[in-house]
Amino acid sequence: MKREIEGKTPEKPSISDESPKKVVKPGHGFWIGLLLSPRKRKVAVRSAYGVVALSVLIIIGTITYQIFGSAENLPLPKVHTDISTQPLTTFQDSLKIEAPSDATTYPKSTCAKLSASWVKDENTKPGIPANSKESVDWSKFDLSYANGSALWLGESSVTCGAIIDVHASLYNLSALEKLDPSPRTIRVLRIGWYGGAGARIVAESKPLQLKEEKIPRARGDVRLVETNWSKAYSFTVGSNWTPGFYLVATVNQDGVMESGAPLIVRAPLGSSQLALMHSLITWNGYSTFAGYSLYFGPGSTVAKRRSTRARVASFDKPLIGSGGFHMFRDGLPLVQFLERAGLNVDQYSDVDIDQWPSVVKSYNGVILGGHPEYMTRRIFDTLISARNTGINLAFLGANTAFWQTRLVDTKSGIGRRLVMYRFATEDPVSDPRGVTVQFSDKRVNVPSSLLTGESTTGVHVYGDLTVVHMPKWLGLPVTTTLRNFSPASEVESSKVGPATPPNLQTIFGGNMNYRDKAQVGSLRTKTPRMETSWFTTPSGAAVFNAGNSMWSCDLINTCAFSTVDESTRSTLDTVTLKVLTLWQKRGVGAALK
Repeated sequence: MKREIEGKTPEKPSISDESPKKVVKPGHGFWIGLLLSPRKRKVAVRSAYGVVALSVLIIIGTITYQIFGSAENLPLPKVHTDISTQPLTTFQDSLKIEAPSDATTYPKSTCAKLSASWVKDENTKPGIPANSKESVDWSKFDLSYANGSALWLGESSVTCGAIIDVHASLYNLSALEKLDPSPRTIRVLRIGWYGGAGARIVAESKPLQLKEEKIPRARGDVRLVETNWSKAYSFTVGSNWTPGFYLVATVNQDGVMESGAPLIVRAPLGSSQLALMHSLITWNGYSTFAGYSLYFGPGSTVAKRRSTRARVASFDKPLIGSGGFHMFRDGLPLVQFLERAGLNVDQYSDVDIDQWPSVVKSYNGVILGGHPEYMTRRIFDTLISARNTGINLAFLGANTAFWQTRLVDTKSGIGRRLVMYRFATEDPVSDPRGVTVQFSDKRVNVPSSLLTGESTTGVHVYGDLTVVHMPKWLGLPVTTTLRNFSPASEVESSKVGPATPPNLQTIFGGNMNYRDKAQVGSLRTKTPRMETSWFTTPSGAAVFNAGNSMWSCDLINTCAFSTVDESTRSTLDTVTLKVLTLWQKRGVGAALK
């Protein structure tokens, strides 16, 4: 297991591409719990080995780029006159926000019509074989390294009948490692429960001889890294493929998956009462392929690495490093949890919602998991307007809608580039709806609390929660405690003000502890607090906010990065299933107390 620590941007500390530089010093209760739990000991050992190995590889990779020609000498973006500030959007103002129009006509699904029990029926099918080289222990699995080979897909969200081009290459994280030239297989797996197997193989290529494709250098003052790898394989999404979340992976001759890319197969509109939006924008922003992410580039100092970060990230490259980590922490466990519960949920990417906001109108509830940190204004307004029409929202994570970004179409497809300058004086766009700064920045002034009721208050914190106010509809004992949230947690809490829902209710709350105060910038002077909350709107919509980026991961023990005890996991499962069951009725908030 490789834990990658999210670093700090000049404006807000967040997850980066660096490994930790200090040992966590939690309280005695944390260490006692660690020693008494065999599973936690295994997690800790894997974490330690992973951190050391990843640190070494990152150091080697950075040195290699510096020796053989990094792009440190590329120009920085030109700085221009600042743009005007905007008046604060209040919660009352947000009740008038309407959905943007679709950018293009939504393509009709060609997948077969689904039954009322389609998720349960799908999960009765045989999963990955047990006790064979094809089997996977998801609790130990992570493709952040992408050692041996790497790939990316020409499309990330499609319907049945689509032809998917797989662009793959021999690849090692460190350029100093010798490549294994043996053939690879491209395997397509549908992620689900399947009696505990966690996935089902739906397609597989013959052994392929991959080439060693060129690793591109960053281009221009935005330091764009975009590959032009040739097509190694293509497959067609069958009309009988069950919609959902798929993982396309390169597999070596020993049956080990070396690299993976997400593929979402969209169901016919309204096949379920709930829709799940995956945060592919955030995952790609964190990807560290070729030494660049939206957080860091090459450099001899931390300050230099921050200044040489990419301002534009492409989907035409492998999802590795922190990007791969986020997919495996926030995406796969949540899908496995939902399918284990037999919940019908239609799945989309956030790029889909940006392109076709009208999609959400076909559902009574929309789910976001893990860490939807980067969001376009179109997505933000779509979710707000959905809530204003009675569509319920469930945020099973934290640090939601922190950065306002924008997408750019390319010849490769719709929304294939993600723009993120972080400073308005660098961004050539001056429109407050498109400039790439924080949503709470005064140049935008649309705080995330309008959407979730809360805002980010802690990065890389750990601790426990107790009941603040238990609603009748949830019905848990007031003595309920949630324990051992991971030191990798990013958390949110509420603040009284005009941008906060007036009827926000805190369910669980607690002050957290920093894993390393030295790494959290301006937040280190504040006590981080986590709150799980809910509120209703005049439309009757109910909004639930977990308030912790690890919530989706902690729902199921297949997540390699979970640290909570089994009692806490059981409570998280109970809360989440209750929310998602109720949230299938539009306007359910009108009947909740």
